[in-house]
Amino acid sequence: MRSHRILFSSIILFCITTIKGNFLTYENARRAVIQAEDLLTTGGRIQLNDKEIKVNELFMKYKLEELAKGYRNPDVNAAGLHFFKAKPLIEHSKVFQFLRRMPKGATLHMHNSASVSSEWVVRNISYMPGLLRCTNKDGVSVLSFRRSLDLGCETQSVYVAEERLRSISPMAYDRNLEKLINLYTPVPEIEYPTIGKVWTKFQNMFTTLNDVLRYLPAYRAYHWQMLEELYNDNIMYAEIRMDFKELYDYSGRTFAPERGVKELLNVIEQFRYQHPRFLGIKIIYSTNRNVDRNRMREQFDKFKQLHSAYSNFIVGFDLVGQEDKGKPLYTFVQSLTNLPPTARYFFHAGETNWYGASTDFNLLDAILMNTTRIGHGYALMKHPVLWNSVKTRDIAIEVSPISNQVLHLVWDLRNHPGGFFMSQNIPMVVCNDDPGFWSTKGLSYDFYYAIMSLAPNNSGLKTLKNLVWNSIRYSVLNTFERKAAFANLERDWNNFLEDVLKGLVF
Repeated sequence: MRSHRILFSSIILFCITTIKGNFLTYENARRAVIQAEDLLTTGGRIQLNDKEIKVNELFMKYKLEELAKGYRNPDVNAAGLHFFKAKPLIEHSKVFQFLRRMPKGATLHMHNSASVSSEWVVRNISYMPGLLRCTNKDGVSVLSFRRSLDLGCETQSVYVAEERLRSISPMAYDRNLEKLINLYTPVPEIEYPTIGKVWTKFQNMFTTLNDVLRYLPAYRAYHWQMLEELYNDNIMYAEIRMDFKELYDYSGRTFAPERGVKELLNVIEQFRYQHPRFLGIKIIYSTNRNVDRNRMREQFDKFKQLHSAYSNFIVGFDLVGQEDKGKPLYTFVQSLTNLPPTARYFFHAGETNWYGASTDFNLLDAILMNTTRIGHGYALMKHPVLWNSVKTRDIAIEVSPISNQVLHLVWDLRNHPGGFFMSQNIPMVVCNDDPGFWSTKGLSYDFYYAIMSLAPNNSGLKTLKNLVWNSIRYSVLNTFERKAAFANLERDWNNFLEDVLKGLVF
């Protein structure tokens, strides 16, 4: 990596000196610098085969046409618009059509309780018999299949089915219900003027859903749909952030967290039986970063207990929640000692616009604690020592473009630091974070922004292929699983190329 930087500097110096000495024309010097930069970017050193070259030519035709259209008229430049305004444009895009059909490997950063489309939740789980709704002290609606003081309800619980029946329009009722678990608004700049506003709504949506997803029938159906939405977007594998709390059934019986592990494994086994090309999922056990040290130790001990019993399924540990308002990772260094040698850390770190604050220094502590990957890493480019360390140690950054935009870190994704990561070939994977909360499924929308907003205009199939292969390369699949994943990916990739050349994609 260091040799590449030295080579690049040498090229610049050579070009300047030779222009002065008239040994090279201006145009040749200019071309040399551009080519040197191309080699440094993500995917720059990948060599495409003949088939891939032809597919790339087709892809770049549509990409450049779309970018040119957006350059002439910023109002239709989806690459530079907020996702809530750009989504209709993206869905009519030839580039998006290509990306939906493209094998995407894996998603390595997704939270289970925000992984399924809100529309599906309303149409299915909200129609399960017995669903109740109440309001807590903060005015947030809480959904559950049980009446419990533990839910913090300040109002009497009412049956959703009865509310729907008494409403003027069941369709209107369902639309309003969906707004409780979806951030979409046509005017995000007005409805979410600050990062505090959007994060409050965002966290309230988890409060609304938390107890619903612990109801045994809902738990099974929801996680099946999670796998379905991944599979339908040509994703073969996922690493999911979640914890395991007690489940309950309609009679009020409760089941220990271990039951949730077994239920999820059973769902995965049945899904894979029906869809043999899907490799499955692994779990990164996550707990909120706002808890005290004693609670953190309890959660960490619970993780280690579950990891001991399911070491190839529950593979790592992370802290979740808004970093700016949460406790710094440094607070818990002593509480998170004695990580089992078979487990790993996957810390959220640097999901902030601050510079030199406790939040962005989570990046430093994540690296010092030997994190396997970094969630978001948004502030990383402000810390040259750290990003050089990340590159040297081959720690992948889990980049979630839409999440960072919707949660108010950046408005125009062309300004996202992922563009810097690409320019320096810093290891990164494209992830979707909480797709169900902003009306996406799978990875295609995030890949759209990765190639149209983060990547250089002239980047095409080389960059896409590198990002797809990275998703398996930086996963925690074991040796046998990884070999199978790459074999399946090669097969699916070649089939995809054939379909493009046959005119079956565009």
